[in-house]
Amino acid sequence: MKTVKTISINGNNFALPEGMTAKDIQALAGFLCALSTLRHDYNYDTSEYLYSMADGVQVQVAERELVSREEARTIEADSRARYKAKRAAEEAAES
Repeated sequence: MKTVKTISINGNNFALPEGMTAKDIQALAGFLCALSTLRHDYNYDTSEYLYSMADGVQVQVAERELVSREEARTIEADSRARYKAKRAAEEAAES
């Protein structure tokens, strides 16, 4: 497994470039925290979107272990099958 530094912006995770310094990561996170998200609503009369300020941005820096895409998909499929089987057994026991 490979460990990478990541940044999460409103729940979306991004891998940071290898070799990015702690100082650069702090600067990036600080800049992102100064942003605000926009919300949009639709005006059906004019067929246009209306934009307004919403909440600030949630930023989190972390280290995450990466697995290959194939390994992640295999683990996900296997664990989902076990979860569904467990839920089916629980529902059968309740009946």
